[in-house]
Amino acid sequence: MSVQRIYAIALNTYREAVRDKVLFGVLVFATGVLALTLALGELSLDQHMRVVTDLGLASISMFSVIIAIFLGSSLLYKEIERKTLYVILPKPIARFEFLLGKYAGIVATCAVFIAIMGAVQLFVTAIQAGASTALVVAVPLALFAALGMGFALAKDRTLVVPIWSLVALGAAVWVCSTVDVELFRLLASLSLNVGEVLILAAVALLFSSFSTPFLTGAFTFGVWLVGRSAHDMVAMKTRVLSPTMKKLLSWLAEVVPNFNLFVPGRTTLVSTTAGEPLSYLATSLGYAVLYAAVTLAVAALIFRRRDFL
Repeated sequence: MSVQRIYAIALNTYREAVRDKVLFGVLVFATGVLALTLALGELSLDQHMRVVTDLGLASISMFSVIIAIFLGSSLLYKEIERKTLYVILPKPIARFEFLLGKYAGIVATCAVFIAIMGAVQLFVTAIQAGASTALVVAVPLALFAALGMGFALAKDRTLVVPIWSLVALGAAVWVCSTVDVELFRLLASLSLNVGEVLILAAVALLFSSFSTPFLTGAFTFGVWLVGRSAHDMVAMKTRVLSPTMKKLLSWLAEVVPNFNLFVPGRTTLVSTTAGEPLSYLATSLGYAVLYAAVTLAVAALIFRRRDFL
């Protein structure tokens, strides 16, 4: 396995993804939703901070899921549709390397999106917590100035955004550290969003290796929906579900990824027990990596046997 070949495919995948106008539309819309949480927070009686953080984190999770499904269901199929895959595969590159490169590019794109949205969420949270007006105005202006300078000086503009997103997230963390907010919970939730994307992108590529974009998107969304609800439905005590349906849901709960791990309750990440939130974060991300690895292995086997002639 060649890391250089995988990196080259991942870089091209990332460049192709960020050129898609749909992605920018989702980014702008998500930013607007996060800004709107400030107004919604003011409508609550005495839970302003909780409304801002909970709605903001839920929005980031939902939009990152949408982007992961969209990219995972379309980018591999585009290579086949445009017949660029027929040019790449005869070269000294294994099919699993091509698939891993696609996966890495999709995950990188989603991670950049989560970092940018995370920075916006942290700035919004800092504003709600009463941070210095000079900081919440000057820091974003400096970040936008740095982004413009990066675009002006860089030869490859697509590589500016990933670096800038991490700088923006770091600056937002610094601003939040000046006020009393649940900073660990916010950062842990963003990390769990990345874990959710790791699995979703792998599932999308699994279906994309043998299906069309529409069916891939539908199947992946179905897996996500079941993964969010199957465990709750199994635990639910009701007479509506027949024993057969309960058994089916129990089986599904064991097979499909448990996406509930990536949207834990607030108390899970702010527990007073030393090391418990960190342990939960490490365990959940480890589960995401393991499930994604197994899913990609199955996808590679299917993709390897597929005839493109």
